[in-house]
Amino acid sequence: MSGEVSIYELVYELWRLENSTEQLGKLPEGFEDKLREYFSRLKSYLRVSDKMMLSTSLREAEVDAVAKLLRSLFDTRLGKIIRAVELGQYPETMSAFEKNIYMSLHRIITDYRKYVESIIMATAYSGWRIIESNYDVVCFQQDFPQIVGEDLKTYGPFKKGDIAVLPRANAQTLIVRGLAYRITIMTPELGER
Repeated sequence: MSGEVSIYELVYELWRLENSTEQLGKLPEGFEDKLREYFSRLKSYLRVSDKMMLSTSLREAEVDAVAKLLRSLFDTRLGKIIRAVELGQYPETMSAFEKNIYMSLHRIITDYRKYVESIIMATAYSGWRIIESNYDVVCFQQDFPQIVGEDLKTYGPFKKGDIAVLPRANAQTLIVRGLAYRITIMTPELGER
């Protein structure tokens, strides 16, 4: 059962590290599979063991301790992911399922901010309208290499602070990853005569 002890130690160490830094830590490869195997083995052991034995009570306590550590670990990670979305950062250390959560949160927060922005623009810029296009104007937040756009044209390389016009899908990818931000282009609406 030394594998179970090592899983407990691994989870504890990940929990300790995650709570000691602002950055999102990297989970080891195959971490979810190791956890599934660990819990599966313990459940099998607990099913066939004598409920009155001390070792059974210890194993049950171990399962509870690992489960609590995991909940705390992933709650901490979720908080960091939410902050990253709010700050427009994209932590490369996210696991696959966390990347899906990040994208969903990003979409929700972006929609919320767009709605708020539309309220502000409707009042502050009444008589103005956003110029719609298949391209977005972005400002780079860091240096970025040359890319091939979805229109198969070459763009870049870019320096921090550069402003570029890019195909909307390419711009959205850069914005989601926190590498650039969108600049809204507006024009006054012509009044009725």
